[in-house]
Amino acid sequence: MESQKMKEKRKYSVPAIENAMEILKLLSRNRFRESTVTEIANALSLNPATCYRILQSLEEFSMVRYLENKKRYTLGPYLVVLGERAKEHLDYLSIIMPYLEKLTRETGMTSILVNKIGEDKVAIVAKVEASDFGVSVSVGRHFSITDGSFGMCFLAPLDQQQREHFLKQQKGLKTFSEEEVKTIERDMEFIRENGYSITYGEYIKGLGGIAAPIFSGEDTVEMSIELICFTSQFDKEDLHLKGILVKRAAEDISNRIRNLS
Repeated sequence: MESQKMKEKRKYSVPAIENAMEILKLLSRNRFRESTVTEIANALSLNPATCYRILQSLEEFSMVRYLENKKRYTLGPYLVVLGERAKEHLDYLSIIMPYLEKLTRETGMTSILVNKIGEDKVAIVAKVEASDFGVSVSVGRHFSITDGSFGMCFLAPLDQQQREHFLKQQKGLKTFSEEEVKTIERDMEFIRENGYSITYGEYIKGLGGIAAPIFSGEDTVEMSIELICFTSQFDKEDLHLKGILVKRAAEDISNRIRNLS
């Protein structure tokens, strides 16, 4: 069963706005960076006429751009303006970036900041890439709340019913068997007790991750920070030492963010 909170949020949804946001998110993905109306409508299961009207409205505000020679849509220039203004107003980014830089400097791993987007999505909003043999990532890339060690940080504070709801939707990088869902439930206890999560090639072959949650309230996780590495560089047990570093950074960030309010 869905939680009461999820039902209430859905009750107040505005389909046109939700569809517009889904279009913008779709165009932010490399695979769909230049797409026709038909491609967008098919990918999002939208009526083509409805999709076209929304694209026309977004184009008026320069949030999408129509490429006449290709008959395709892409993201528009005004999103750059909005992005820059958002960075100026998001005080927490100025707090978090030095921690990412320090973690990358001390570990030689790429560090990222992941922010929750809606109920079941997260996105990379900042990064510091390791200079030597580091993992390359794209700011703006979206994932499911069930993906990777950063996703586990968002799942851990939820109740079991909510976690199972997201895991059984099978919208992430991997699908989960009943046995894997039970294993994840046991992992939740480790995350709550130790303050960090580790993955080691389970979601993307060859990649490992160490993440810790950033709390904006007593049990509210809106962000997480993660170190990403190639599994060929480290044994899994070695990552626990890095987990302590990430946890300490996340705790410090959480305290400083709470003091902003």
